[in-house]
Amino acid sequence: MVAEKGSIALAARILCLTPSAVSHRIRHLERELNIPLFMRLHRKIVLTAEGAHLFQKITLSFDLLSKELLDLKHQGVVGRLNLYSRPSFAQAWLAPRLGDFLDRYPGIDVCLSTGNDLIQLDELGVDIAINFGHLSLPGLTCTPLMNESITPVCSAHYADKFGLLNHPERLQGCRLLHDHRAWQRSSGNHEWQQWTEAFAISVTPASHLYCDQMALAVTTALHHGGVAMGRMRLLEEKLQSGSLVAPFPDKILASPYGYALYTQQGSHWPKVQLFTAWIAEQAGSQG
Repeated sequence: MVAEKGSIALAARILCLTPSAVSHRIRHLERELNIPLFMRLHRKIVLTAEGAHLFQKITLSFDLLSKELLDLKHQGVVGRLNLYSRPSFAQAWLAPRLGDFLDRYPGIDVCLSTGNDLIQLDELGVDIAINFGHLSLPGLTCTPLMNESITPVCSAHYADKFGLLNHPERLQGCRLLHDHRAWQRSSGNHEWQQWTEAFAISVTPASHLYCDQMALAVTTALHHGGVAMGRMRLLEEKLQSGSLVAPFPDKILASPYGYALYTQQGSHWPKVQLFTAWIAEQAGSQG
């Protein structure tokens, strides 16, 4: 404590001791070790070179001891957990929440990778994959996580510019923004096609922008670049803050696709089970 604070008086106050008692303990330790640990300067006390070296070693030892105690506390649930996710889900939904998981299980290190490739856990060295869409893959267990709904989104400026509020027919003059890798074997226009067909809306837009993830389409929409097909679960905060608007609030379509976890069949690793339970809790708390 003295080494950290550079003051006997401050250390004594924190330790609920008198300054003389702290000084006595320092002198006793120095006699026992036969090493000068501190130099007394004007209104300050600092470590000697020998003291600094010893302090570093002791600090590392305590850090290792703390990790060992955490390992015991969490019944050996330690090590690395490799996650693979669709980019937009990772960026907009998972990453903002991961801190809570790491706080709960400090013995687990998470490696989060993203991509649109077909899930191959063995080849990628992945413990859990998170996908949007329906996949039936041999050797993998699929655990549904949460449903999704879709509706067009844009900036308030863009909605005002084209008079979109409650006028979907005015999409005719807009630029449509697409996630052309929304799921495996997506046509590129699939989400927009689902939405327009569900509400019997005919749209011949001014132009199109195709992105390989929804997050890029949404970023373009945020900067007044067009109208993206938004997934409501991922855009909840942006819609609540007003940075995005949904100009057709009565035209929200339940998507036929949702989010799911994929793990190796028969996998009962504690890390996987803890993460699966945690993410299900997070999805449930979002409503």
